Amino acid sequence: MADAREALLYTVADPLHYETPSRLDDDTRYPPAHGAIPPGWRRSLSGLWAVMTPDDAPPAGQGWKIHVSATPRTAAPALERTAALCLAGGVPFKFLRSDRALTTMSGPYAPRSAGGKFITVYPRDDPHFTQILGELLDALDGLPGPYILSDLRIGRGPVHVRYGSFVARRCPGEDGRPVPALVDPSGTLVPDVRGPVFRVPEWVTPPPVLEPHLAARRATRDDAFPYVVHEALRFSNAGGVYRAAHRDTGRPVVLREARPFSGLDDTGSDAVERLHREYRILMELQGLDCVPRLYGLHTVWEHHFLVREHVEGPTLLEAVIGRYPLPGRNTSEEAFRAYAEWASRVIGHLTSALDSLHERGVCLRDFHPRNIVVRTDDSVVLVDFEYATGLDVRDLPRVGAAGFAAPAGATGAEADQYGLWATWLFTLMAMPELTDLDPTKAAQLEAVARDRFDLSPTAVPHRPEISGGRTPSTPPPALPEAEDLFGSDFDSDSEPFDWPAVRDALVAGIHADATPDRADRLFPAHWTVFDRAGHTLAHGAAGVLLALHRVGATVPAPYTDWLVRSARRAGPGAGYGLYDGPYGAAAALAELGCGEEALEILSTARTAAPPTRPGLYGGQAGVGLALCHFAELTGDSALLDEATRIAQRLDTLRRDGAAEGLLLPSTGGLLDGFSGSALLQLRLHGITGDRRYLPAARAALELDLEHCVTMPDGTVQARYGHRHLAYLEEGSGGMALVAREYLARADAPSLTAFTRAVRPVCASDFVREPGLFRGRAGHIAVLSLLDATEQHTRPGPEALASIRRLSWHAIRTGDGLRFPGRGLLRLSTDLATGSAGVLLALHTAFEGDGRLGSLLPFAAQSSSHLAHLR
Repeated sequence: MADAREALLYTVADPLHYETPSRLDDDTRYPPAHGAIPPGWRRSLSGLWAVMTPDDAPPAGQGWKIHVSATPRTAAPALERTAALCLAGGVPFKFLRSDRALTTMSGPYAPRSAGGKFITVYPRDDPHFTQILGELLDALDGLPGPYILSDLRIGRGPVHVRYGSFVARRCPGEDGRPVPALVDPSGTLVPDVRGPVFRVPEWVTPPPVLEPHLAARRATRDDAFPYVVHEALRFSNAGGVYRAAHRDTGRPVVLREARPFSGLDDTGSDAVERLHREYRILMELQGLDCVPRLYGLHTVWEHHFLVREHVEGPTLLEAVIGRYPLPGRNTSEEAFRAYAEWASRVIGHLTSALDSLHERGVCLRDFHPRNIVVRTDDSVVLVDFEYATGLDVRDLPRVGAAGFAAPAGATGAEADQYGLWATWLFTLMAMPELTDLDPTKAAQLEAVARDRFDLSPTAVPHRPEISGGRTPSTPPPALPEAEDLFGSDFDSDSEPFDWPAVRDALVAGIHADATPDRADRLFPAHWTVFDRAGHTLAHGAAGVLLALHRVGATVPAPYTDWLVRSARRAGPGAGYGLYDGPYGAAAALAELGCGEEALEILSTARTAAPPTRPGLYGGQAGVGLALCHFAELTGDSALLDEATRIAQRLDTLRRDGAAEGLLLPSTGGLLDGFSGSALLQLRLHGITGDRRYLPAARAALELDLEHCVTMPDGTVQARYGHRHLAYLEEGSGGMALVAREYLARADAPSLTAFTRAVRPVCASDFVREPGLFRGRAGHIAVLSLLDATEQHTRPGPEALASIRRLSWHAIRTGDGLRFPGRGLLRLSTDLATGSAGVLLALHTAFEGDGRLGSLLPFAAQSSSHLAHLR
């Protein structure tokens, strides 16, 4: 859920691509962000922030910083007063640069630890901190502001403090990924923890001025609150949802929390306003069986809590995930029929629930399967009424989750009918978000759903037409252009698959989306491209350019020049390894013919501290594979020696559970587990012929296989908490490819049986996302490689059927073919989640040599020609 909330922050600035929020606010910037600045000061922009620094007083590296929070109403005076104080005193500060920036970072999906932060002030030292704090308290007295969860609040106003880093420094976090860093007394970089709870590093003594406020924080409690919290169900910047019980009676309840001035939505309402609206609506609906009983509204400290009945049963989201006929379960025709009947019953109950609301003059408006609880008798209870309103209200703003919100201009009743239809579609084809990216997908997905579950074309519900002239009066064509390109998956043998046409359309879409004039990213990608630099294999330019090169497409010189500049500029701090850092960029540049630049980037990467993670994605296994690759290209034995030492450390970690400088992986899988280590051992065996690498590879792979379970239908999937997966990144699919590499060198009947048991999962007819790492493209590639032989490398019938089903996700426009990325909320071009990954997977299926190196760059030698570096 945290991952999904983070994604939403990157959807506010562009309707089609994940985009940095910093590109949304040019027309609403505060005067200090664009006006004249005093002599002796420098102004720079960093994301959504404007940074003001005096020429003669750069900030210290770390210390006590002061945060000022604000509401949209108080932002202007808070900034004016704080800026005046800082400019007069030569104190560095930064601020959110516009109204849009403030409302975005105060929204429901902003990071909880950053929610409310508007201005940051950087005192020189503790005495200066005490002085500036007092002056700010006087200047800002009387201005309200939201509470900043990561900080210590000073009094009840907008001023907060915390100890942290003032400059951009990074070190490996608990999972080995780069995080902001502090310097401890020994000079070692340690994580600067920025969670939603105030904390002080153990070596830091708070200044005396803070002691009264620390004491007040310790004393904060409300013994009169009659409920005890047992579990946090979910969090957002607006507040939390908790499972609790009455302190005296033990009656189970759900608490919905709202924080004042936080969780601002597009209408300007904060969480408290929405909570009180929900309370009023629920009061009107009490007595309905589809609505939870209401027990009251409480205020604790300054947070508001709505208390309602705890309804037993899963959410509709959980019920669909638990029941859907997927590989690993019963996927017979009877199972599909039984599931469709269950879904029909639930939708029938949901229809009746809406009718009950409408009879009382209320429309729900905001549909989401997580806000619908399914009882044991399949009846439903609606549990979120933040955006409910009267049935006769007009000119309503568009609200709701992606894929479930009615088009703009819908009345409340029309919005409910659309939400009902979208929820029905979700139960059968859990990808309604695609309809926001391309409205023609609605007709296609509905047609596919009715065919897969053998439903009559007249079976209800149908997608409603929206009044007001804002949507076409006739439905879109049943076969969108993307389906024409891929062919119908209903009859996969009807015609040959036109791979060249699909390839050319994908390449055209990638070129059309290129932005070489931008410095932050060359192609639209997963949202982390903005935090981890635009040069990487997984989400950056290196992966896209490599895919273009592998299929024989033109890679213009401005693209490679951009990649070189980005890799030089980023350095290793943004990421450490093969897929998230400079090693992958260097290897891609070598294959693209930029040998001198590749060796430069490699040399810089090797001077940095090695990654602490062991895996292939951003860990030492990936570094070792890159070193093997360059050792073969250059003949430099020192690179091979370094890769050998990495393999030895990884084997020690596998054997002993500990190795200097390495963290034990918490999960299995090709990219983050020991499968990456196994792949490195196999690569070294292939280079040296030394058979001692084979038992090390087998042992590493077997350790990953301990995460796998045999499902009721005999297939094998990897267990991740409550999920069972067979993806390339997470799951048994990626492990199966490593097992296949091992079987090419040595016999192992158990691994042969394992690959056979994984194969049917990769032939699944339903995969929610299209991407390479966690979607259908990865399944297609795994299936194609598992089926490949020396005599036959073309995709078989099951792989071809899965390829045709890419049309479910494909979006075709006049200038090419595109695919949605992670979460299906926006289009992506990158290797891990987007079009480049689909392109490489299809190339592996149709033109690959049957070897792993044709799919995973530099993981194993491919027969494709690589020019040696000079």
